[in-house]
Amino acid sequence: MANRIYYLLSAVLFYSIGFSQDTQNLKFGKISTPDFQVTSPLIDSNVNAVIIADVGKTYFVGNTINRWISYVFEKHIRIKIINKKSIDDLVTIKIPLYGRDNYKDKLEISEASTYNIENGAVVETKVQATDIFEEKYNSYVSIKKFALPAVKEGSIIDYSYKITSYHYSNIPSWSFQHLYYPCLLSDFEIAIPQLLRFTIIKHGVDSFYMNKSDETRENLFMSDLKVSSLINKYRWVMKNIVPFKVEDFLFAPTDYLDKLEFNLAQTYNGSDVHNIMTDWKTVNDDLMNSSEFGLAIDKEYSVNLFNTADKVCSGVTDPLEMAKRLYTYVRDNFTVRDNDYIYMSDDLYNINKKRSGNTAELNLLLTALLRQRDIKADPVILSTREYGVHPVIYPVLNKMNYVICMAKINGDTIFLDATHPRLGFGKLPVECYNGHARIISQKDSGSIYLYPDNIKETKTVAVSLSNGEKQGAGMSGTVEITPGLIESFHTRDEIAKKGIAGFTKDIKLASDNNMRVTNVGIDSLQQYDLPIMIHYDITADPGNGEDFIYFTPMLLDGYKDNPFAVSDRKYPVEMPFPLNEVFILNMEIPEGYKIEELPKSTKVKFNENEGLFEYIVRSDSRKIQLICKLSLYEATFYPDDYQTLRDFFAYVVKKESEQIVFKKIK
Repeated sequence: MANRIYYLLSAVLFYSIGFSQDTQNLKFGKISTPDFQVTSPLIDSNVNAVIIADVGKTYFVGNTINRWISYVFEKHIRIKIINKKSIDDLVTIKIPLYGRDNYKDKLEISEASTYNIENGAVVETKVQATDIFEEKYNSYVSIKKFALPAVKEGSIIDYSYKITSYHYSNIPSWSFQHLYYPCLLSDFEIAIPQLLRFTIIKHGVDSFYMNKSDETRENLFMSDLKVSSLINKYRWVMKNIVPFKVEDFLFAPTDYLDKLEFNLAQTYNGSDVHNIMTDWKTVNDDLMNSSEFGLAIDKEYSVNLFNTADKVCSGVTDPLEMAKRLYTYVRDNFTVRDNDYIYMSDDLYNINKKRSGNTAELNLLLTALLRQRDIKADPVILSTREYGVHPVIYPVLNKMNYVICMAKINGDTIFLDATHPRLGFGKLPVECYNGHARIISQKDSGSIYLYPDNIKETKTVAVSLSNGEKQGAGMSGTVEITPGLIESFHTRDEIAKKGIAGFTKDIKLASDNNMRVTNVGIDSLQQYDLPIMIHYDITADPGNGEDFIYFTPMLLDGYKDNPFAVSDRKYPVEMPFPLNEVFILNMEIPEGYKIEELPKSTKVKFNENEGLFEYIVRSDSRKIQLICKLSLYEATFYPDDYQTLRDFFAYVVKKESEQIVFKKIK
């Protein structure tokens, strides 16, 4: 499993202009024909591009606006395009900028060019200033974009930029490893002044080629104030880094990349130390007093929502029923804008009027509406699975990208997310089950934990097969599939996209060639608090008069292949939720045949008490019944358990592929 190493560092200022020894030749305009001959054992037929060098540094300078400090982040990257398959991924550069007005990040694009060999000479094509665009992502974030020109197979792309930011508490992380491309050299330096202390988290399993530090003293100029500070310099280098192999059943691969994250722990103004990383109370108070978060949902502050809450709940006095109506009102009447920002960008009254908002806005609106009906409700902030796991011991708000609502009704705690059409009351999307989350409240602030293991899903498939009324007429029967609530939610979304006709077509295409599917129906499709039931009729002629019939009883369900096919694994297996799958078959023995061979019943435990596979077969002279159950009681398995898990599923696949053999009676 990936290691995480924590460092507590005193601050430094790094001010050198050139790149360090290993990268001092990485300069723009210095590309020659031999530079295109990039060789490495890491480059094979599956590699579409190679990162020649990725060099960065972060340092701090004084600023004049608030007489404090800003960070400067510089990055220079050079990439060789090997195959055109990488072009779409690498040609467009997107750089996020944070803040507003005078406190907005400032970006300088030093150089951005594409180099090609034409007629034996190196030709440079530069990005022009007119080709650089800025898109507003939300009221706090914008994206600077440009596309590198003239990129083709064999090109070298080379760009460099510098960001100056007042947001010293959220300095960029540095990834030595990349998801899809090998990197020959990654070199990062940071310098943090004594005014700041950071916790540095190392992710990944690979070691550094270089890891060194130094100390000096420099001056920081903050308007008319000059501050002399101790400066510690740190440098980390990795070489010949393989691309990260994205494995199945891994929520956030970026959590396991070889990288460094920097989280502000303390600030020091020369006389007082202010703790940051352990101070959830300060974060809670700041959020509750923000007009873009806590103040907006205060009952008195949001009194202009009273009429809406009153109208939606007209004639209802039961708190649970009122909560359901308000939840349904927001879920079914509002358009959701994608966003990973926990703050509001508009007033709740306007959001309610426009019937549109991002995830935070709509769930904060729901919270405010519940409070208008005197239902205790608080927002909860969390990190969804794609954002990685949030630390438990200290707040890192830039990892918190999602807001849900927590309501206390009739003694029960109910979590609500009204931003997903077709999601049932009291249910959360599976992405929210990512461990640590935080209640933001004046009285009840605290940590909660939404683990995948908390999800209880059961899927049942029931198949019934009977002989036709006339001898030789084949067999007919029914199939009933009842997925769990989460799978039902995803199936409803799939049906909304494809339509019932498209969904039905997929069922028919997926059926066995000897089986015909008719009369497909879906129950409880619009009853979002209930699981759906998919049912259809099947007809088949399994024998066609042959002396032997080979029938696979789990042809409509089960595992055809081992989901854990690779022989070894470095990282945990992270399943969406624990498994609980039940398959039931009741069938008559085909007319004119008898049982020649029947799979044996079996029961196999996984790690004694972490899972169970049962395969129970019963038969008499007329009928066969099969009950197959597969359960995993946990959702996460660490690398030490991987081989056992792989062997367990190998056994499941083998057993579920076994056939019943029928012999013709003569």
